[in-house]
Amino acid sequence: MFNKIILIGRLGQNAEAETAQNNKEYVVLNIATQESWKNDKGDYETRTEWHRVFAWRNLSKFAKTLQKGQLITLEGTLRYREVEDEIEGTTFKHRIAEIHAISMKRLSKIEAADDPTDGAGDE
Repeated sequence: MFNKIILIGRLGQNAEAETAQNNKEYVVLNIATQESWKNDKGDYETRTEWHRVFAWRNLSKFAKTLQKGQLITLEGTLRYREVEDEIEGTTFKHRIAEIHAISMKRLSKIEAADDPTDGAGDE
């Protein structure tokens, strides 16, 4: 069995560095992908999907250099996490889909102040 995700999309905001309970650093990225098609009337429609991506270990160092609007590609695995939310006194359990990145590459040009590295793997 195989669990592999490949995305090409734009960052919706600058990378956010976080620290896990075990004191390991990781970076959270929000990446937008778009899909376009012609509807029955011949007009184009577009749908944007948002993906929450986590970069761990060595990959987090590269991910911290990414900025809002940059185009990137990544490979990763799809994982689900159970969460509980309370709304008006009622608790709801639901699952959240997350992508844990294995490798990333910047596809858009970078600013002079950015790290010149064009990609990194989590090896």
